[in-house]
Amino acid sequence: MNILLFIFLFFATFSSSSTLIRRQDALSGFKPCIGGTFSNEITTYTFTPNPLVAGQMATGRIAGKATVPIENGALYNITTFHENQIFLQHIIDFCKMFAIPNGSTCPINGDYDFTINFPVESSTNVVNTSIEYDARTLS
Repeated sequence: MNILLFIFLFFATFSSSSTLIRRQDALSGFKPCIGGTFSNEITTYTFTPNPLVAGQMATGRIAGKATVPIENGALYNITTFHENQIFLQHIIDFCKMFAIPNGSTCPINGDYDFTINFPVESSTNVVNTSIEYDARTLS
């Protein structure tokens, strides 16, 4: 009887342990826009280090499914807010930023997965400077 109880507890422990492991959010806290008109799905958006460190290089990854082709000249808009005010905005050519460095060309159809390295902006006086981002996506 003790052996059966041990076997049951042994397997019960391993069958439930994977649900206790915290999984990293595939979108790094970003959420799809509710009611937006963006028809292409972004399934992965990550960057390291997280949080970003001013003045250092970072690695970004974006992956998804282009149900509508991503054409040459498509813009990637990064808008950062602080206290509901636009704090920082970058508008970048998606193909030049992601596709070309990964050996792809536009138009992009179907699944895509791009990884890039980029410098993180810093102030001229990085000593005792803290940059805090509260970012959300807009459509």
